[in-house]
Amino acid sequence: MFCESLRAFSTDEQRDKWLPLAYNFDIHGCYAQTEIGHGSDIAALETTATFDKKTDEFEIDMPTMTATKWWPGEMGRLANFAIVFAKLMIPDEDGELNEYGVVPFIVQIRDRDTHKHMSGIKTGEMGPKLGYHSKDNGWMTVNKVRIPRSQLLQRYIAVDREGSVSIEGDMRALYTTMMYIRYTLLYTSKFSLAAALLIAIRYSVVRR
Repeated sequence: MFCESLRAFSTDEQRDKWLPLAYNFDIHGCYAQTEIGHGSDIAALETTATFDKKTDEFEIDMPTMTATKWWPGEMGRLANFAIVFAKLMIPDEDGELNEYGVVPFIVQIRDRDTHKHMSGIKTGEMGPKLGYHSKDNGWMTVNKVRIPRSQLLQRYIAVDREGSVSIEGDMRALYTTMMYIRYTLLYTSKFSLAAALLIAIRYSVVRR
């Protein structure tokens, strides 16, 4: 999901920077959308990304406990970067915040050398997942972490140095990674069901 999101949501320049790092395992990523209070209800997500025109940065923040990113694979122990979905907040000339929907950012969550959490980041793992013990599901909180404006993935929505927002294409395309995974889960479930049915049918034939 991490690589697919980078490929689907990035500009050509962003792809050239981030995809080689991800494909070569120079960085290890996760997909941080789901929140404990809202599941995958994207419109209700509470994580915010507020643009600071003075520093040309976004401040990523989770203002409530229910904004905690919950369940992403590889987040608990392994990932050092995350695609974080957050509400894009841009202040106007009077300082009032305007919201532009939920969009993806690439955020470093652990040091690449020491693997310790970056400042303002906390994560934890959620224990074994039934039937999928190799999956490192985890949770994450972010407390006023600043990232460069360039780390907004800007294929569909862009913010310039002055805080002007431009939208290209259909923003619903930002949902495609999660929808693809949901489809894949349904598609591949037939193989597990077939194996279980084979065992059950063979047993029913020979049992006395």
